[in-house]
Amino acid sequence: MQQAVYVLSNKQTYQDILKQYPDLLRPMSLKTPAKHNVTHHIETTGPPLFARARPLPPDKYKAAKEEFERMMEMGICQPSKSPWASPLHVVKKKDGSLRVCGDYRRLNSVTLPDKYPIPRIQDFTYQLHNKKIFSKLDMKMAYYRIPINKEDAQKTAIITPFGLFEFNCMTFGLRNASQTFQRFMHEVLRGIEGCFSFVDDILLYSENEYEHKILLHQVLERLNKYGVTLNVDKCEFAQTKINFLGYEVTANGIKPTEERIKVISSYPQPKTIIELRRFLGMLNFYRDCLPNQADMQSELNKYLHNGKKNDKTPITWTPTAEQAFQKCRQSILECVTLTHPIAGTPLCIMTDASDHGIGAVLQQRDNGAWKPLAFFSKTMSATQSRYSTYDRELLAIYMSVKHFRRLIEGCDVTVYTDHKPLSYALSRPQSSSDTPRRERQLHFISQFCNNIAYVKGDENSVADALSRIEEIHCPSNIDYDQLSRDQEQDEELKQLKLQPNLKFITVTLPGMQRPITCEISTSTPRPYLPPAHRFAAFKAQHNLCHSGIKTTRKQVTSKFFWASMNKDVTTWTRNCVGCQRAKVHRHVVTPLGSFPPSQRFEHIHIDIVGPLRLSYDYRYCVTIIDRFTKWPEAVPVREITAEIVAKALYENWIARFGCPLRISTDQGRQFESSVFNALMKKFGITRIRTTAYHPQSNGQIERWHRTLKAALMARGATTNWTDELPTVLLGLRTALREDNNLSPALMTYGSTLRVPSDFFAPATTINMSDEDYVRRLTQTMTSLSPSCTTARTTASPFIHKDLGTCTHVFVRNDTVRAPLTPPYDGPYPVLQRHEKYYKIQLPHRETVVSLDRLKPAYICSETPNTTSPTNTASTPSIVNPVPSHQPYITRTGRVCKPNVRFAKEGVL
Repeated sequence: MQQAVYVLSNKQTYQDILKQYPDLLRPMSLKTPAKHNVTHHIETTGPPLFARARPLPPDKYKAAKEEFERMMEMGICQPSKSPWASPLHVVKKKDGSLRVCGDYRRLNSVTLPDKYPIPRIQDFTYQLHNKKIFSKLDMKMAYYRIPINKEDAQKTAIITPFGLFEFNCMTFGLRNASQTFQRFMHEVLRGIEGCFSFVDDILLYSENEYEHKILLHQVLERLNKYGVTLNVDKCEFAQTKINFLGYEVTANGIKPTEERIKVISSYPQPKTIIELRRFLGMLNFYRDCLPNQADMQSELNKYLHNGKKNDKTPITWTPTAEQAFQKCRQSILECVTLTHPIAGTPLCIMTDASDHGIGAVLQQRDNGAWKPLAFFSKTMSATQSRYSTYDRELLAIYMSVKHFRRLIEGCDVTVYTDHKPLSYALSRPQSSSDTPRRERQLHFISQFCNNIAYVKGDENSVADALSRIEEIHCPSNIDYDQLSRDQEQDEELKQLKLQPNLKFITVTLPGMQRPITCEISTSTPRPYLPPAHRFAAFKAQHNLCHSGIKTTRKQVTSKFFWASMNKDVTTWTRNCVGCQRAKVHRHVVTPLGSFPPSQRFEHIHIDIVGPLRLSYDYRYCVTIIDRFTKWPEAVPVREITAEIVAKALYENWIARFGCPLRISTDQGRQFESSVFNALMKKFGITRIRTTAYHPQSNGQIERWHRTLKAALMARGATTNWTDELPTVLLGLRTALREDNNLSPALMTYGSTLRVPSDFFAPATTINMSDEDYVRRLTQTMTSLSPSCTTARTTASPFIHKDLGTCTHVFVRNDTVRAPLTPPYDGPYPVLQRHEKYYKIQLPHRETVVSLDRLKPAYICSETPNTTSPTNTASTPSIVNPVPSHQPYITRTGRVCKPNVRFAKEGVL
């Protein structure tokens, strides 16, 4: 039998120590008995699970077969007659070779879990203080060193195109394999200080080289005793800087490895939700080292709202989202080195809260300076953001203490906050005014720290930066020193001084070294403003209460002066986004649309009425009406699921009158479902979808609902309305219409229906064999057509003249709004224009909106305070504004769910 020989490189550190343990380097056959008593058990529930063999391409077939033959020679696996069978899964390694393993997902689902703990990755830093020399050991064929319980070996069977094989030792992909191997490593290294094992990765650390050699002897001797072999090529010995579990470990602390930093900083922009989730997961692995992540990731997390598993929905990137992605990607380059915890040293938590988020940093005192141990930041929920300042700051302390609990438990901890009333929260007696939430949070905080200290905001810069979700911009005061210098170089001022109707003087204000020029033709001196200062002065006056054009002009002209004041102020006031979003001048009312002429049952409208009062378990009505004959149907239903609505349409209309060519619906979830769309596709029906919050688009059925409900109420159908519904439908089908004096029954059947109030029945007998009668009946039915009624609306049609040319629009919010909520959202870019609707770009999706809900947006094309007076007062237009993405959150605080479905067949 041939025996492999392993040759050590002369460059290998500590080769003299490695030579003393040749068995650790020599490949050992797994047919030899194990030198330990650890075995892997697979406890399952239920009968055996079986799967068919998956076919393999020729190249993988040959490589997989050779791999199984090699593993049989080594004693890893053997042919099997097991009733269990899991399919084969082939994975390509980094070196190009193949790794064969089983797809054990079904087996793992019936395997009882092993509760043995796996260490946290960050736990290895607890003992690294003052450790300067590190080594990392990599074990060869680690899992294969653990035998499987003989009774459970048959459960590992893998079915292949060339046979069924079961494993004699623990293989990859099995549930509880990590727990079993961690149990084994704890047994191997028990009693040895200065080493940490995370499954099959071992880290050794010492203060000096002498101690490190002794430690290495102890570990290698123990590994040799338990029959473990090492892959020396992947081992590292006696290093001052080493990569372990994704971190770069040094005597100063830990931080992300250079390789990971390079990967994350150059990560390509994700195209789908699942790719974005993968990027954020990789970045958040190092979140303890990265401050301010809640702020940076807030815009990206909106894409994940209501996301599904393996969501491959394409992402529509906005400028704000792209900027947030770039910040997140570059933040890894500014990662902080976290120091190793020092036992018994004082700790502090510095916290801060803004209107939208909280931030904290855990620090320890080392050599008289505070050094970071971990960072924490989190975005507040909509409810938490409405807390008072006291409650938000208390929430920041509570959540920070809860997050750092594992590091501060049993330690001397001080919490620092820039909200002074909280510094007395733990020392003052319990107050009856405290809410239960405050008492609960203070009780939890008191279990871990007994002191909350006050620190000024400017001294709490670390936590303060973490909590800042957005900056607060205040109107800037005019810099009069700079104003004086700009006036000296302003050519327009020199021309204005030559005009006889204007009077200028120079005034030196108290505390100033330079004089400023003022115009004194009015009772109050007015400083002349060069172009760079005009817009700032306008904002200081207008943004106080967002006055109208006339009021703002009076305010500005009474305090400042320049040539084109009225024109500029008018333009800037009209372009104010806040005013346009909050003020209603005149709503757009488009003329009522008309459909092309149609035949009977060619175009129908469908909708749902309810919930109504419960009547024999019925709560809803599916209503249908034909556009030509006005024949109505109302079908009582118990629920309004997509299946029930589709069944009601088929049984009560299609089965009676045939398949229509077109059907108009709103955007209800029943009509947007795959079931309803499959029904439309099967019968060749074109669906016309209305726009949101615009019932006029489906007015045929919406107006009939009022008539139906009024008739039911008039008949006293307060409880059992289903009993009165057939009678009401009979009356509505036989009622004469005002437009053509014809009833829906006559338009449908060619003759009216007899109702209980009729005294006489037609005396003539119709002989259907009379060909002349049939011909005349056909001609009469063909000549019937609905008359075009006069448009009835309380408001005269009005379409703003700038809607046809504007590039951005505001959208009227027709939901139930909270008090003091602006009635308009936007501005949003216009993508496509149609006669009755526009397609616009929302922050995270495209949508179609009725023209009745839009108004043009006016935004300056350039920065007003850096342009000449002529340019700043240009014609109002929208040219590349930076839209606010806040309207993506609805007025009730609910984040809109991204929806990329649009009207493909047609939109009203």
